[in-house]
Parts: sequence; C-alpha cells; structure tokens
Amino acid sequence: MSTKGATESTDGRVSLTEKVANDLRAQISSGRLAPASVLPSEGELARVHEVSLVTVRRAIAQLRSEGLVQTIKGQRAFVRRSGDWPSHTHPRTITVDGDGNYVDSESAGGEWHDIEPPSKYQTSADAPLALALGVPQGTAFYASDRILENDAGTRIFVRSYLPTVVAKSLPGLARRQYISARQTYKAAKAAGMKLDLNDYIHARPPAPGDARSLGIPEGFPMLVTRRIATHNGQPILIQETRRSAEDAQLHYRPRLGG
Repeated sequence: MSTKGATESTDGRVSLTEKVANDLRAQISSGRLAPASVLPSEGELARVHEVSLVTVRRAIAQLRSEGLVQTIKGQRAFVRRSGDWPSHTHPRTITVDGDGNYVDSESAGGEWHDIEPPSKYQTSADAPLALALGVPQGTAFYASDRILENDAGTRIFVRSYLPTVVAKSLPGLARRQYISARQTYKAAKAAGMKLDLNDYIHARPPAPGDARSLGIPEGFPMLVTRRIATHNGQPILIQETRRSAEDAQLHYRPRLGG
C-alpha cells in the first residue's frame, strides 16, 4: 500500500511532513542551503522525498512558522538570514493519547527532564493570580515547581497550580505526594469534564531567583507563558512556564491525536 500523500504515520513514527521538514532544516543549519538561497521547487522536493505536493507544502509552512524560510506570493521559498530567525524554538502542544487523555509536551517528558525533584506545597492566590483566574484573592491552591533541562542545556521553570477544591473533588488527586498535569487532565476526563485551554504570554525581567533557576543573567528578558485549563469557566489547572527570551520563540501546533 502506497503512503504517498500521507502526512502522519499510523504507527507513531515521524510523519512524512516532519521528515521533509527535518531534511530541509538540517540543510539550512549546515549551510548547504545558504541564506537567501532558493529552496528546490515543490515538485522536485516531492520527487526526491516520494511524497505529495500537499506534504511538501505543509513542511515548508512548518519551516516558515519557525522563521527559517520566507515565501513571497508567486515565487518560491528562500532561506532567511541566520540573524533573522531565533536560535531556540520551543514547541508548545497539547496532544491526546490513545485513551483520550491530554498530554502536555513540556511536562510529560520527551525533550525535557527534571534536574532536581519537583517541590510541592500549598499556597493561596495573591491579587495578580486571582485577577488572572477570576477567583477570589486568597483562594487555596496546591502548587508544584519543576526545573527542567534539555540536551542543549536550556532550562525552563514550570509552576503548576491546582485549586484545592478541584483536587478534593477529583478522586485520588489530593492523596498524592506530587500531582502532575497529566494526572490532573486524566482525573478531569474521568470526571466527565471538558477542558478549555488558553495560553497567555508576556515578557518581563527575571527576579534573582528566576535568573538562578534558568541559568541566565538578571538583565536578560524572560518569557512567561501561562496555560489555563478551565471547565465551565472554573480553573482546573494553571501551568506557568518561564524561560529565557534571548533569541527564542514559541511555536504552537495544535494536534488532535497522539
């Protein structure tokens, strides 16, 4: 059976779109495709990789979303100068596994690993957090802090907030030593909740503690991404990710399946 034209493999391996994008990305980073050079035509790429034109277009669109190539209407895509695109692209996705549970790309392993054990504690919403979530100031939360690192040595800090009232209403959560985002999503699904997810992003200077955690100078800007999962307007889980903003960008790619 021919796979030409498919964009996702059925056995969980890298998709055809990803394979084409990975090959072009490697050529760009190695200099084989130099800045300002024109990419091969869609037809040529389709023949070389034995894929459809649709797959090629999706691969080029992916590189464009990462800032690696640029397209001009009526012309072929060309490579942007290295100074025009960030050195660090951080993908942010929520996937759905085979059991229908949400899986967060940053908190479920993969590229990132803990460099120290997560800390768990109880806290209450200060004024900024209460305003962001639409809850009364002083609302009680379970919280956890994680410092994660990838193979390149880049660090991110992830803080999760789980309202105490939610933890007590979802069987088993409040009795755990550490409550992960995946555990919360799974418990919410088991309880019949349909979650609405929204991300909010802003940049600010890091506090001294943030600079130490991320391994960056205090003068560098920091990107803060807050993902809020709600059910019928009620906050279920809040995840705040902090990372260096130097030469970095976030890449959002919605996925409907694992």
